[in-house]
Amino acid sequence: MDGTKIESAAGRYTFVWKGSVEKNKAKLENKIQSVLSDIESQIKQDQSELGRDETPKPIKSNELRDRLSLLNEKLKATAKPTQKQLKKLREEHLPRLEKYEKQLATLGERNSYSKTDEDATFMRLKDDHMQNGQLKPAYNTQISTEEQFITHYSIHQTSTDTTTLEDHLDSFEDQYNRQSDVVVADAGYGSEENYEMLESKNIEGYVKYNYFHKEQKRNQRNNPFLLQNLYYHKEQDFYVCPMGQKMEFAGKGIRKSTNGYSSRVSYYRAERCEGCPLRGQCHKAQGNRIIEVNHRLNELKTRARERLTSETGKYHRSKRPIEVEAVFGQMKSNNRFNRLTMRGLEKVDIEFALMCIGHNLRKWSKKLLKTTSSGPNNEPKYNNPLIYDPKWINYCYQPLVAE
Repeated sequence: MDGTKIESAAGRYTFVWKGSVEKNKAKLENKIQSVLSDIESQIKQDQSELGRDETPKPIKSNELRDRLSLLNEKLKATAKPTQKQLKKLREEHLPRLEKYEKQLATLGERNSYSKTDEDATFMRLKDDHMQNGQLKPAYNTQISTEEQFITHYSIHQTSTDTTTLEDHLDSFEDQYNRQSDVVVADAGYGSEENYEMLESKNIEGYVKYNYFHKEQKRNQRNNPFLLQNLYYHKEQDFYVCPMGQKMEFAGKGIRKSTNGYSSRVSYYRAERCEGCPLRGQCHKAQGNRIIEVNHRLNELKTRARERLTSETGKYHRSKRPIEVEAVFGQMKSNNRFNRLTMRGLEKVDIEFALMCIGHNLRKWSKKLLKTTSSGPNNEPKYNNPLIYDPKWINYCYQPLVAE
């Protein structure tokens, strides 16, 4: 399996960013709280009655609407400045607050979306062979292939492939009521979460991880300062730096992924790095060197490395680019399917499904059109009885009628 990003039909400059929305919403809430405090002081109400506080708190649009209704009843005969402030709250600040709330609800867990296709997320797309590109609204499409036939697909709104593996396999199982015995994928899927998930599903995974190829190079294997090359004493739980001093255990921590998966990491600290002649090569931070180690991930990587470097693993690694990469090349390069024409996740799902069906039909037709011998007048003789006439062989098929 593998994934590729396909540009949405949405406008390329109609972006909404989560960080900007949250920042502007916080500024607006502070301004609303300030205006409300001024109005409350003018009508000399008790501060606790309307919830005034020294530090501004987040306010929702429905709460603001209720407070405006309450103030309207109390400010019918007040001065014009107060009426002006109240009008500004009602006609300017309230609609803006409602807009920010709607945008945050649309964003959900995403960091961005397009105004003209709210299901599309801005992702960095590769525009040329040098991988130069820019952020554009797109969808992350995942496919599974076998003999270059697409057996399953899924559409995702996240830009990274790491977070799509479990959902893709779950939807595959829902579709076929069975699960794959072997899964082959590139380093974009290599993570502790995915390795654990594959083991829990009893799937033999040939999934690379980051730096799988790099760590096999000579300059990486012979670099004594790299973390993976430091000596580790498992029984007493300490590392040894290139100068021979112990790096004792210094504590534990937790790292959370975007899916909420928690990884446990351990910290090890050198005793004294001051005056060490190798310090410039070892690390550049102030103080003693501290390393972060995920022992569980290292264990899973070791198993993955053993599978990938085996004869079966080499076979799968050599076949993967011929399988799934060739399919994406046929769809995006040969068939010019580089941008979607429909908008919305549901319509995009249908459009991509039709492209997958078209791809499989083309592959199927080539298998059916294999020649065996020559007919009269040196015309090719075909195995396929579904063809009307060899003269119109290219795309002329007899319809299949279900029994």
